[in-house]
Amino acid sequence: LARAGGLGLLTTAGGADLPERTALAIGAGRPVARLGGSRTSLGLEREGLRVTGAPAVEPSGSAEPGLLGASLAAAGLTVGYVQVPSERFGDVSPAMLAAMDRAGRIPLASLPYTQIWLEPEGPAASEVIRRSALVVGSDPALVPLALEETTAREVLVVVGGAGASEEMRARGETVNALVLARGEPHALLASRGAPGGLTSGTTRRAGVVAEVDLAPTVLAFLGAPVPEGMVGSPVRVEGEPPTGLHARYLELQRIVGPAGLSALAFGLLVLAVALALAFGRARGSVPAAAARSVLVAVVLSASLLVAMLPASWLPTFAPLPVGLALAGGSAGIAAVALAWGRGDPRRAIATVAGIGLALVVLDAALGWRSELTPMLGGGVLDGERFFGLGNAYAGVVLAGAVLGAARLPARAAPWLLVGAAAFAGLPSLGADLGGCATLAAAAGLWVGLDRWRLDARAWLLGAAGVAAGIAFALAADRVLPGGGTHVSHAADGLVRGLLERLAANVRTTSATPAAWLTLAGLGVWLALACRAPLRLLGALEADPRWRRAIVVLSACGLLGWVLNDTYGLAGSAFTFACAAVLAPALEARADATG
Repeated sequence: LARAGGLGLLTTAGGADLPERTALAIGAGRPVARLGGSRTSLGLEREGLRVTGAPAVEPSGSAEPGLLGASLAAAGLTVGYVQVPSERFGDVSPAMLAAMDRAGRIPLASLPYTQIWLEPEGPAASEVIRRSALVVGSDPALVPLALEETTAREVLVVVGGAGASEEMRARGETVNALVLARGEPHALLASRGAPGGLTSGTTRRAGVVAEVDLAPTVLAFLGAPVPEGMVGSPVRVEGEPPTGLHARYLELQRIVGPAGLSALAFGLLVLAVALALAFGRARGSVPAAAARSVLVAVVLSASLLVAMLPASWLPTFAPLPVGLALAGGSAGIAAVALAWGRGDPRRAIATVAGIGLALVVLDAALGWRSELTPMLGGGVLDGERFFGLGNAYAGVVLAGAVLGAARLPARAAPWLLVGAAAFAGLPSLGADLGGCATLAAAAGLWVGLDRWRLDARAWLLGAAGVAAGIAFALAADRVLPGGGTHVSHAADGLVRGLLERLAANVRTTSATPAAWLTLAGLGVWLALACRAPLRLLGALEADPRWRRAIVVLSACGLLGWVLNDTYGLAGSAFTFACAAVLAPALEARADATG
């Protein structure tokens, strides 16, 4: 079939976790946020069958399970389900959830183990195939049977995986395969050409399609209208098969965990030592050299986060090249920042953040190459971000723009933040609704703050920034080249969409309890910057604009967590907020003891 059509990687919004959720999303043409708690059961009708109970027919967020089947019924087209004898008998297969309509009904069905009750009224498999516009089954053995029995002159065959095997879970794999072929029935299994690749307007990536693309693909082939509730795009055969990308993805899965844990361990160690030195009671007992050594480690820790972006461009993710890239890259970035800072820790931290911002812009100019296999996580094959500005990258942009603004002339500072918001919101660049709103809020807060105080004026301008960022991203997606992205779907039920994002983020963060410490840490830095204790007062009062930057960075890190569907933005912002607070505090302590 791949030789007759193409082969692609099928991503799912929730990862390859539950076959039922993937099947429901295929039938809804929209990601399914959750599954219901009650048991799904199977009811028999005279010819077809009915799937009852949650999670089958309960709405999941904005997704309508069974919308594909209902759309075909509205167009006068019949859906049939065929279970071949080789399948294991059971109550409900995931494929049934993809075939049903919104009421849980599948009009025609052939299940061998039910024929004892349905005969002679129950149709045979061949009859279901001939009478159905769409035939669904859970066993690939259905394909040759359907191609043999169909009377259609042209058919579309789609074979996709759902769920993850134990072997897949062991290697961290969250992506399945999809095969699609279109043509005359007798010719599809006889093709001897080279396999092609698959892509769609949803992913805009060669070799990658999304679960939400399958329903629009079926409807487009059958000439039925695609309802507004579906967010995917028809799959098309294009380019080469993604075998190389899949191998690279598996390499990344093997290294990203150890690399991330190593970076986290180093960051936590530096944070603990820096906190002890900066806020310890015995002020004169720490040599100046020790304080400045820890300051260098703080700069190095922030540089390590930035170094993960160019490390994502490596041709291989073997341990040695990754280790050398991260160690050498972070050391190089830190060396440049310290040299450029010339003894000013604020300038050094701003330089690290500025390098991160520049690397993100470069990655955008290269077509977001690193988003295919990002060391920072949240990439294309995780089903979180197919193109544009990922959440973790948005945190780097936020830090670069805010800390960079603190080093610019007063009149130029807000324009850097406005430019960063535009970068995040343009469909041909960031295509990131939450990131654009967060950065626009940063611009509003920067202008509205009275030095560093969060008064009513600051909150009002920050809220105006959020509204302006959302309006800009939505308008740009409608009228500018490259539009029609996932951002356009946010205009329908905007408040509901934001609430769904927040609920998804709570679930994602709860799955990694340590991530809550990031949010708590941002809250602590925000409070300390607004009401600095005596021990920190001197370091913050030395540069009021830097103090303002800490307030804006911490507040917008928390806001970014609310507006995005993962904690990536808050996590990146927290790393830089720690460095922004601790670097000048350590320098002040070194000056006091030197």
